[in-house]
Amino acid sequence: MSPWISSLLAITIVSGIPLGVTLLLAHHDVAVRKVLPQLTAFGAGSLLGAATIHLIPESLASGRTPLVVFAGVAAGYIAFAFVERLLASHDHAHAHGMQLGAPSGHHQVTNAPLVGVPALPALTGNASHSKSAAAVVPLAFAGDAIHNLVDGMLIAAGFLTDPTFGFLTAIAIGLHELPRELGTYGLFVHGGVHPMRAVAYNLVTAAISFVGAAATLVIGTHITRLGQNILPFAAGSYLYIAVAVGIPALARTGDGPPRITRTLFLMAGFVLMGMSAIL
Repeated sequence: MSPWISSLLAITIVSGIPLGVTLLLAHHDVAVRKVLPQLTAFGAGSLLGAATIHLIPESLASGRTPLVVFAGVAAGYIAFAFVERLLASHDHAHAHGMQLGAPSGHHQVTNAPLVGVPALPALTGNASHSKSAAAVVPLAFAGDAIHNLVDGMLIAAGFLTDPTFGFLTAIAIGLHELPRELGTYGLFVHGGVHPMRAVAYNLVTAAISFVGAAATLVIGTHITRLGQNILPFAAGSYLYIAVAVGIPALARTGDGPPRITRTLFLMAGFVLMGMSAIL
């Protein structure tokens, strides 16, 4: 089997399983809204695990010095913090770019509705939380896109090197893909995105894996060095999103689940990422 067919088939499977799970969740959107605090905490934990257990160790293992790696992590963290502050400062964050997200304090989701998908009432909350939640959506989208671009590069590079190595690379990436994409889906919905539209966002970011794979297959494996240079920046972006979402999610009081429940879900997201690294 050619590297092209092997790579594209592997990416289809690796991306398709998480998309299928989130699609099932989206068909039970009312239930998703009820467990959104837990899902949000799980998402923060999975991104924290992705950064500290996968991306940073992979960057160090690639031969880069700790100073270079952690400078990249700091750059990603600061860049995403700056962008989040800009987005959260605007009342009309939903009009930014691809209209990603909408303030969750609005009476209903302000994204243009999908065909056949009714708008659901969004989570209630104060205005500052609404802006902050909505601002997380484009950050989560960008972070997921960067990570998927690199994943596509790595899978294709594996199959160009050796079919067995490509297969093992795809399995390794696939093991952490489900909890990470499930977590990203939770962050999208947390930001006011309709559950079905959140699946569409995951589909778009998943498609970027094919772009990374195609670039590697056309240009050659040396392009993966670019992907490896992006890893620390992606780790920093994930750390910021986890902090920006995780801490408020745990500190928030109200009618939602107890704080200990949210803490356990955050830990579950982190532990699942750790288990995928061990396997």
